[in-house]
Amino acid sequence: MSRTRLSTAFWGTGFLLAALCAACNGGGGAAEPRPGGALDPALAAVNAEARAGAVVETIFGREVADPFRALERDDDLTRRWVEVQTAFTERYLAGHADPATAERLEAFLSIGWFRDAVRAGGRTFYLRRDGDQEQGALYVLDPGAAVPRVLVDPNVLGPRVALDWVFPSPGGRRVAYGLSEEGDERSVLHVLDVERGETLAERIEHTKWTGLSWLADETGFYYTRYPREGEPDWDPENVDSYFAHLFFHALGSDAAGDPPVFRLAEKTDFVTPDVSPDDRWVVLNVFHGWSRSDVLLLDRTVPGAEPVPVDAGGDHLVSGAVRGDRLYLVTNEGHPRFRIVAAPLDRPADRAGWVEVVPEGEGTIEAWSFVGDALVVRFTENVESRLRLFGLDGSPRGEIALPTSGSVDGPTENRGDGVVVFEFDSFTQPPTLYAFDPATGLRELDRVGRDFDPSRYELRRETVVSRDGTPIVVFLVLPAGAVPGEPRPALVTGYGGFNVPMLPGFVRNILYWLERGGIFAQAVLRGGSEFGEEWHRAGMLGNKRNVFDDFEAVLRWLPTTGLTIPERLAITGASNGGLLMGAMLTRCPDAFGAAVAAVGLYDMVRFARFPPAEIWVSEYGDPAEPEAFAWLYDYSPYHNVRDGTPYPAALIATAQRDTRVSWKHSVKFAARLQEASGSGRPILFHMERAVGHGAGTGRSDAVREYVRNYTFLETELGLR
Repeated sequence: MSRTRLSTAFWGTGFLLAALCAACNGGGGAAEPRPGGALDPALAAVNAEARAGAVVETIFGREVADPFRALERDDDLTRRWVEVQTAFTERYLAGHADPATAERLEAFLSIGWFRDAVRAGGRTFYLRRDGDQEQGALYVLDPGAAVPRVLVDPNVLGPRVALDWVFPSPGGRRVAYGLSEEGDERSVLHVLDVERGETLAERIEHTKWTGLSWLADETGFYYTRYPREGEPDWDPENVDSYFAHLFFHALGSDAAGDPPVFRLAEKTDFVTPDVSPDDRWVVLNVFHGWSRSDVLLLDRTVPGAEPVPVDAGGDHLVSGAVRGDRLYLVTNEGHPRFRIVAAPLDRPADRAGWVEVVPEGEGTIEAWSFVGDALVVRFTENVESRLRLFGLDGSPRGEIALPTSGSVDGPTENRGDGVVVFEFDSFTQPPTLYAFDPATGLRELDRVGRDFDPSRYELRRETVVSRDGTPIVVFLVLPAGAVPGEPRPALVTGYGGFNVPMLPGFVRNILYWLERGGIFAQAVLRGGSEFGEEWHRAGMLGNKRNVFDDFEAVLRWLPTTGLTIPERLAITGASNGGLLMGAMLTRCPDAFGAAVAAVGLYDMVRFARFPPAEIWVSEYGDPAEPEAFAWLYDYSPYHNVRDGTPYPAALIATAQRDTRVSWKHSVKFAARLQEASGSGRPILFHMERAVGHGAGTGRSDAVREYVRNYTFLETELGLR
């Protein structure tokens, strides 16, 4: 598989882009506020009932009010609050519905995607969703075949079954895959015999977000899973949240007896295994959040051997894999944009024996893999993906020319031939699957339907100066011919965290927005990986306010271009980007007219109490510690809502089956905004019942989500 840092492997840039919302164009000014600014009586009543459980605590000498603490409980009161609020939002949406919105979004969201392309044993495996498929299916392109065949299709397994991840074996004869339901990502591991198309007897539960590596002989694999009932570290209150230990499974054996190989010392850590091609070594890459990791090495030929530290305990990121007689390591220790070194296996921890293979350069190393006798390295350079090849000694072997400025998913390991497979897309190029053969060059393997004309759109790259003088890159996608002086509705998004790069990528739903004459802007904020670890650390922990400064600077700048005005400007973000939206709502409510915040974090004083959120402590800080509490409380959106403030219209969306960010954030934040706002603009809440954080969301669910978001934004920007 591709060796990526935890940021990309865990969050996934595809998921983040898919989670973005959109807005539309039309004419007119802002929607009329509700008379007198009074909240609807039904909403006011459930808020008053919930406020009866208000709490005020003294934390590190500061009085901290929590007026809607009662809504953290999953009880009759909270369920009634959610039902009343969601029903009100549904009535609002029905009153402003336009059937054409759903029709166009159906068309645009039918444009598919590719993911997780792997070449093994001459076969090319990949996930693909296209047309009216609800979920992506696993396909394989056999040697000599002109068209792929379907291996695993979750669409025939149940109405809300999703294929979470796939791990083909090195020879391509078997594939391990995970299935979950209703977007909860609680995967169950299965194994398929590729040649016969038969599912084997294996069925292993608690494999959410698993890391897996096959033996070369394909008789078993190392994998991670969460504790079962009765095992050490089992927590019935927090199932599949902490302690994803490493196990070994032999095919055909009872998984209940799988031996533990490595137990995590900290419940929030993650470990990813990597078995060497000769089956002797297992590299254990142990991640302590998004800024620190360790590499350990296990010798399988020594009975009872324990993993030996190679690079452990440092304040940097490192991960590794074995090829031949050397352990290759990608590390940002002293090199914030990463470099690759090689260590001899007989003394891998002796840094005197390390040899630099790929030096640190202008671009940031995002992923790397062995393909044949070469290293293929994916860089983020100038905020776009680049693919370069190197010999195992580091000798340059050229660059794979990409179609345009965009983003790459891959490359992945290929122990057979030297063919590199990867997916590429950009703002105006739908996903395409490519294969690069050093002997014959680049060729297209597969493409999704693409019923749109990219010549209708224009892409610009701008630079905005943040509060402290830091330059911030902004991508603008506009209808061709858009000129200043004709204010258009604008939609701005950002993320800024967890080492996740925000590169030019294909976002289906914004085609509707562009078709209606709108502008889409994507801000590249500190906290991501676009410019290396220094850029990431400048947007985490006590530096998180830099992210908010960056995004606010973009919002203040955009109207100065003459392309839009604040009343026609909307913002949107999900997850950590939802936190960003909450910060903007409470920090600069005058800078925009409407916001959609999805599955976000808003109570930063208590976020770590909502599993599995303790894994985010390394990025945000621990509110149980005085220093971290101070910065978290100072920007926590829930605690920065001020009575009487004229807040813009907002839609706070969450999902009941979300196993990443708790819905408790959204219900509390929406209630607090509703009671405090003095603008009379609607503050709406919506909960989806049978979807999760975003991964595994079906096409129809996505269409409903974007219809909801667009209807809200068009209405509140005065465009309907």
